Amino acid sequence: MSNAESPDDLPEYEARATDRLLLFSDAVVAIAITLLALELPVPTGSTVSQFWASARHEDGHYLAFLISFLVISVAWSHHHNVFQYARRVDPWLRQLNMGWLLMIILTPFATKLLTASGHGTIGTHALRFGFYALLEVLTTGLLIAMVHRMRSHRLLEVAAPADVTKVDWQSYGIMIGFGLSIPIFFATESAWVLWFVMPLLFARISGLQRRRRRLLRARR
Repeated sequence: MSNAESPDDLPEYEARATDRLLLFSDAVVAIAITLLALELPVPTGSTVSQFWASARHEDGHYLAFLISFLVISVAWSHHHNVFQYARRVDPWLRQLNMGWLLMIILTPFATKLLTASGHGTIGTHALRFGFYALLEVLTTGLLIAMVHRMRSHRLLEVAAPADVTKVDWQSYGIMIGFGLSIPIFFATESAWVLWFVMPLLFARISGLQRRRRRLLRARR
């Protein structure tokens, strides 16, 4: 080992590699969110009534944008909460992170599928919405895999809070909500309701558990 690569310098190399991974990930997420906005249709019309009629005609595009913006924001927030305590990264963690970024990059494309013109059959509707749901299942699943990798291989700072560096109930709620909707879309177009109901339900359960733990600690 050369003098330029002494053992004392290795932590600096690890910190630099971690910073590069985080900066790259944040940039990719920012680009994906920007692409969502670029796909928004611009209302047209020479009068106010025509303008609002045009905007109402495209309300599906605006709703899909808000859903995808929320989905990417939540995914980035969970990613940020965990990686802010990352001490170093290993090859497996980098690969898992690249898979997670692939799902983020594909989200704008999946959003366009949600607003594809033409009603089609319930089967084509299920394929379009099912693909979107599958992306979100994989996004959350890859984040869960990264959390387990970081905890099991000691890639986190020793002082990292336990409640931040473990998978929360909301993540499981997102996976279950989007996952369950995939087969249900072949029966009804309203299966997207699960995308909101299950995360909110699991977040409620998580809140009740935290309140119970605080009460138990207060009684001790």
